[in-house]
Amino acid sequence: MEKVMIISTGGTIVSVDKGGGAVPDAEAARSVVAPALDYLRGRGVECEPVEAFGSAGVDSSDMSPEEWLALSRIIACGQAEGVKKFLVVHGTDTMAFSAAWLSLTVRGAAVVLTGSQRTPGEEGFDGADNLLGAARLLLETESGVFIYFAGEKFPGAYVHKEDSGALCAYVRTGGGASPCFGLPAQAVETREAARKLAVVYLHPAYSGGFPRGAKVLVLCGYGSGNMAQRLHDELEAAYEGAERPVIIAASSCAKGEKNPSRYGGVGMAELAGRNFTVFGQGSYSLEFLITLSYLALLSGGEPPEELLGRCLEKF
Repeated sequence: MEKVMIISTGGTIVSVDKGGGAVPDAEAARSVVAPALDYLRGRGVECEPVEAFGSAGVDSSDMSPEEWLALSRIIACGQAEGVKKFLVVHGTDTMAFSAAWLSLTVRGAAVVLTGSQRTPGEEGFDGADNLLGAARLLLETESGVFIYFAGEKFPGAYVHKEDSGALCAYVRTGGGASPCFGLPAQAVETREAARKLAVVYLHPAYSGGFPRGAKVLVLCGYGSGNMAQRLHDELEAAYEGAERPVIIAASSCAKGEKNPSRYGGVGMAELAGRNFTVFGQGSYSLEFLITLSYLALLSGGEPPEELLGRCLEKF
């Protein structure tokens, strides 16, 4: 008999507003997941419900690398018991981060994440349809990590939350191979790893403020991965006499291939000529870049650029 583990983490899909705003609720979590369990069991599937973070779960805004690791370990334990398919109930705000993380760390399993934009008590609650659609997709999927939302399937490495209100919350950023490295050795504690990662949004008025001590610096610029020309000098000055971080040239554009060497003068790839190690985003999501950076920093056994170089183009 095929086995499916249904992992409930919390989020809007299981939240109730009892005054003061919607929060995850244990009773809602059980009742919302029940139809998906019935659907799968009606098709001869053995289901194992798992409450990852308590009976109610947590808001997805509280999902950090600690929770990502916990999810990976729950799935690894399930695989050791013969489970090959996993349905993850998750909040929408950070679902793309968790999907990216699981795509990097889970091998040999099918994982589908879903949630909702409306709470169970709201008109137009979309969670029931999303859960049933995710369950159907899971039965059809042999391997890989995906988000199912509003009738669409998104690969875990190429998905970004684009809309905070529409029922179709996500967009696909690109496509291609999704690299997987398995669970990290976690030689580095998660908070220590977090201190070594910096994400800087280069808005038009941005000037300086590049953090020393970062091992990986994600620069979110424009278009193909561009930045104001004056910032090249400011970045070089910020790290004069200090260890230089690895730079990932990212873009504020959600979709499409980003090539930071396309434009002269403003392209972040020019930083490679100033002795920075620079990687491009390609069409991966920003969420994927951040989770990939955490994974590289958590592993601890090799310089982060070694792992980054297995996924991203170096300039």
